[in-house]
Amino acid sequence: MIYDDTITGGLDLTHTIEHFEKFKISIEKTGKTKDISDKAGTRWKTRDIVDQNHYQDVMVTNINLNGIDLKIKEFGRFRVRDNAYVEDHDLQTNVLKLNGEWSIELPVRTLVGDVCDESWKKIKDDFKDSDIACFGCSQTHGVLLDNSESWPYQTHRLTDKSVMNYGVPGSSMNEITALVEAYLKDHKAEIILIYFPHTFRRQMIKDGQLKNIGTTEPENKNLIMYGEEHSVASISGYLLDWLDKISRHTKIYFGTYQTDEYKLYQQTPLKKFMFPFLESSDYPKASDDVHHGPEFNRDFAKMLVGFLNPG
Repeated sequence: MIYDDTITGGLDLTHTIEHFEKFKISIEKTGKTKDISDKAGTRWKTRDIVDQNHYQDVMVTNINLNGIDLKIKEFGRFRVRDNAYVEDHDLQTNVLKLNGEWSIELPVRTLVGDVCDESWKKIKDDFKDSDIACFGCSQTHGVLLDNSESWPYQTHRLTDKSVMNYGVPGSSMNEITALVEAYLKDHKAEIILIYFPHTFRRQMIKDGQLKNIGTTEPENKNLIMYGEEHSVASISGYLLDWLDKISRHTKIYFGTYQTDEYKLYQQTPLKKFMFPFLESSDYPKASDDVHHGPEFNRDFAKMLVGFLNPG
């Protein structure tokens, strides 16, 4: 319980909790009554709120989670209950005129994951100590490009440091963070760079096996409906705690090639761990017209080097 009292005007509440898998906040509104009051032993009827048609509204104006405003009008539900002349019913609204419970509940998100068997087989033998270790999906791996055209290699070329490319095509946020932890168990790097895919890319148990789920697969229907704002807001607490933990041992930074999600991440406390954004639409793509081409990767590496070595 965060607050339990009479509201007589504007009310702002701030509350800090540890990271979570499921976010739900609810407001129970009471007070719209037809009471008979008792005073000094003498019973007398009040001219109550209902009979006088008095307003008694509570308006939920904003809920901000990890720096991101939630879509309260679109996804807030008011369950109208225990009213004298009105049958119970549900409303999609952020204005609470009668008695009942208003709530907003976000889809379950977690950062906890593991390395899928096929991904582990491809990469585990390549682990070694390095100056810079790069993690991500196909955009980091350099799909359809020569190794020398990937952004980790270009970073090596510009810095002459040992730079390892641990990008796994088709990987998810859950698997990438698990891969970083697996690397750090027996190896070390001065700097870790992570280039995340879309937050909807995640892991699930499917057909009895741990699988990476793509952004638009049917299992993500609920995430897609709620939108990127709610996905980033939910996962940001997990990600911040995880980055704080890793940063005690090595420098770590992340970014994403998703324009909208980069802007959302920048609204959260995660921005202190973020490297700059480079818009890929201004560059020619690889031969599949989807993945980044060599021109983008060269400029991306230049941007990263400038970020890591300012001035």
